[in-house]
Amino acid sequence: MKRRDFLIGAAAVTVAALVIPMKAFSFPTVFPHGTTIYKPEKCWSGYTVFGTEVESEGTVLIDMNGNVVKQWKNICQAEHPPKMLKGGFLAGTLRPEPDKRGRVWGDEHSTDLVVVDWDGKVVRRVPRAGMHHDYQFEGNPVGYHAPGMVVDNYKGKMLILSHKFTHNQYITDKELYDDYIVEIDRDGNIVWEWTASEHFKEMNFPLEFKKTLYKYPTYSMTRTPGRKGADWIHVNSASYLGPNKWYDEDPETYKVFHPDNIIISNRQTNTSCIIEKATGKIVWQIGPYYYPDSVWEFGGKQYKYAYRKLVQIIGQHHTHMIPKGLPGEGNILVYDNGGYAGYGPRNPGAHLGWSDARRDYSRVIEFDPRTLKVVWEHSAKKMGMRNKYQFYSDYVSSAQRLPNGNTLITNGAVGQLQEVTPDHEIVWEYISPYYNKNGKYNLVYRAYRIPYDYVPQIPKPEEKAVIPPENTTFTIQPS
Repeated sequence: MKRRDFLIGAAAVTVAALVIPMKAFSFPTVFPHGTTIYKPEKCWSGYTVFGTEVESEGTVLIDMNGNVVKQWKNICQAEHPPKMLKGGFLAGTLRPEPDKRGRVWGDEHSTDLVVVDWDGKVVRRVPRAGMHHDYQFEGNPVGYHAPGMVVDNYKGKMLILSHKFTHNQYITDKELYDDYIVEIDRDGNIVWEWTASEHFKEMNFPLEFKKTLYKYPTYSMTRTPGRKGADWIHVNSASYLGPNKWYDEDPETYKVFHPDNIIISNRQTNTSCIIEKATGKIVWQIGPYYYPDSVWEFGGKQYKYAYRKLVQIIGQHHTHMIPKGLPGEGNILVYDNGGYAGYGPRNPGAHLGWSDARRDYSRVIEFDPRTLKVVWEHSAKKMGMRNKYQFYSDYVSSAQRLPNGNTLITNGAVGQLQEVTPDHEIVWEYISPYYNKNGKYNLVYRAYRIPYDYVPQIPKPEEKAVIPPENTTFTIQPS
């Protein structure tokens, strides 16, 4: 976590005319904020929504020039993520009282999950949902815009990722801060539920992995007052697979890709899984180890060298299937953080074996879920940079495929949003100016790009290109 004060990622490479001093110690210590790059002819332009992770600032909606066109200060107050729905509606957490910020389903200390209109009026509420990290609305599998799957049906079914306090002696002797996924109907009735610990034996964990997990299950204080729990798996995204070409092609061979099935990203175990909705069983998994000779199972067969194509994924976020209608549809898109995660044998970098997998750079990868073949990868190396850490967020972060084939990337630990082309050109960049009260970090959990027509309340803005100067000749003049 301390690296948030050290790195600013690719912002070191793209300095613009506006220079604002930073309160925290970073690399560099002086760099611009707001929109630093904008090439309109190469972008899929629209509005961008994100939670500031600052309690007093809540959620903002910005245009391509970085202007704040709307702000909801009481939605997602250091909770995440907010989502925009067509019609100018916003979804996210709402604290019933300032101190109620818990993430446990049904607990009196937890936040509500709400949808508010443009003026902030609550039009739907799920009391004490304790939502953390993700939720989906009926009609759109992933929560971001895709042709033919507009995010607008806030009155229908919802999939919500929350927590429960549970026990499982096979995992650890400590109380679990367990991940809990629930689906509710339009009236708020639970129609499906899934608890991670109940499927522990279905997860392909090696013995040495389980031994370390038992002793050091990421046990810490939760947001529920006075309660500690083992955040042993840490699910950070949950979405439906949705309609996809694999299932359309052969429903029997590719039954694991049934549109109703749910894909989750498990940060602390370095795994991503597909849950069969009909049975609750895990029917597809990658990780936790990605050694070249690690055996991967798919469709009842074993593949010995499939992981050689992926390479080790560490502490990943936002694993999801690219929705139908978007370039790359059917492939899996992942923000592979690096940083630290996992359980296993101790080593010089992890004396307890907790978070034994470590790497100081990030990448965004897109791969075929049938073969694990990497289709596209974005990283500092792919951008031609010598230092891999120039593209790095050791926690949070996400990636959204856009209709023009570009990808909106949230390098969250350093508050950096970038739209990149398939050829790795940065065509839009924004650095968040929203720092926590101590001025130490400006993290953004996940940002979403939406079309202008999602917000009919305001006219489409007139936006101008932002062309940064040459870094090597751009200097600050003495005052």
